[in-house]
Amino acid sequence: MGLISKLIGIALAAVGFVLLFFGMNDTSTMSYVYSFLGLLVMAIGFALLTAGKPKEEKLPPPTITEIRCNNCDFKEIRDFKKGDYILKTVEEACPKCQTGMTIEGVYMIREEPKKKYNV
Repeated sequence: MGLISKLIGIALAAVGFVLLFFGMNDTSTMSYVYSFLGLLVMAIGFALLTAGKPKEEKLPPPTITEIRCNNCDFKEIRDFKKGDYILKTVEEACPKCQTGMTIEGVYMIREEPKKKYNV
């Protein structure tokens, strides 16, 4: 939705306002029709004005995997890979003792909200 739809939205909102104004000032039975049409046209105009705004795409927070050796105290932290889950045996051997390793945890790194200081 570009500039043309915004201009059409402004025009429809203005026409709807005029119809609503005439519907409220008239005392005949057509005043209800004018009021309803005015509200309807204004709603369509405002819908065109607000349509098409881009939504912010939030990337998922970074996720890490903690891998520990089954025998010694070696611990490795790496980026999360699809299929990682807790207590999964990892194919790589421990670099220290060459035994098997297991995933001990999968964590999302959360960013702390920035604090505003009033001075």
